[in-house]
Amino acid sequence: MKGLKSSIVLAAALALSAVAASAQQITVIMPRHEMDLKGVWERQAREFEKASGIKVEFIQMSWDEVQTKVMTDLAAGAGSYDVIEFDNGWVAKFAAADWVEPLDAYAGKGYIDSLLPGLVKTFTVKGKTLGVVWNNDTRFFFYNEAMLAKAGIKSPPTTWAEVVAQSKALKKAGVSEFPIAEYWNQEWALANSIAYYLYSYGANYFNDKGEITIARPEAVAALQFMADSILKDKIVNPSSVTLSQEAAADLFYRGSSAFFFQGFPSTYSYTNDPKTSKVVGQIRVASWLPAKTAALQTTLTLPEAFAIPRTSKNKQAAWKFIQYMISKEKDKERAVEIGSLPLFKDLYADPQLLKLYPYWNEFGKQAAVARALPLVNWYDELVNKAIVAAQRMLLGSETAQAVADELAAYLKGKTYNGMVLH
Repeated sequence: MKGLKSSIVLAAALALSAVAASAQQITVIMPRHEMDLKGVWERQAREFEKASGIKVEFIQMSWDEVQTKVMTDLAAGAGSYDVIEFDNGWVAKFAAADWVEPLDAYAGKGYIDSLLPGLVKTFTVKGKTLGVVWNNDTRFFFYNEAMLAKAGIKSPPTTWAEVVAQSKALKKAGVSEFPIAEYWNQEWALANSIAYYLYSYGANYFNDKGEITIARPEAVAALQFMADSILKDKIVNPSSVTLSQEAAADLFYRGSSAFFFQGFPSTYSYTNDPKTSKVVGQIRVASWLPAKTAALQTTLTLPEAFAIPRTSKNKQAAWKFIQYMISKEKDKERAVEIGSLPLFKDLYADPQLLKLYPYWNEFGKQAAVARALPLVNWYDELVNKAIVAAQRMLLGSETAQAVADELAAYLKGKTYNGMVLH
């Protein structure tokens, strides 16, 4: 009998031990950072394991693959993940569905206040912080000064008309067959590109009055410019319709293209790394961005955050992971190693970083005109409609006006800020 009791006690102890062990395991899913060619995020996640004793299943995939898995899991309430990707385009949808845990009680005001306020605001709804940013993904205009000089061009373009003229000059001089490489593969990044071109023409899908504007002349002109650049003027590499963001960036690093209009913050660092670049010392950051007119210049800000799903069974451990990875120390490591823009305010006055990245001054000028994507809870549906229609246009099987009309028809009856779009 005594032996039986001992066995029962031992079994119970082992069961409790197993429960404790499972509580110290989390599953994290995030996109591969576009410019993390060194695997810094993976390394830091493993450092967290050693420091905390918490085992991490660290899943990194393409952004579109992550989007599919996260949305499917949250909609089903499956609870497969403890820390998830939380994109800026999902904020309205996630808040309406109440899918993620407010983080204020975990973080504390001091921690939240140490982060860039604009990034915090993006993921704050009705006073609740729903995500902590991991990627300060504002986009910037880079150009190859050496290539422009070979074609007798003294300064980068300020308007789209100048982009066409300079690109044709580069082609004529034999400097670059296709001075522009875009990431126009049929995925979410193409939707970002569409938004950028619309904004640069003073256009959008709809306005703050609830009026559908995508079929108006300025919006159609933006779409037409995209189509003409690849089909008529032939200044955009024809392979752009199959290129990811990383692949387009690689053509810039190799000296194939001269302009990169929506480059990642770390683009400059990689163009000056002999291991990844053939254009070391040739790349510059402009103080402006091309647009239809100088007054319309704009860029995209596309921050991504970490969030904890309501369905997570390991919320405390999940928060420990977020707090470790999004710490000033780890943030600075990433800035030094891959050139990513810091998330913490204090790091913009860090002497080491300012010495490494004096061009942050130009970043500041471009960032002053940054804009976010439309904040609606049906944005993912709009993206899917837009990228399919746009691909037909970029391949020459659909006109810009037809694409605009199709998107306008889709938008009719959708709601925005309590208004029905019309």
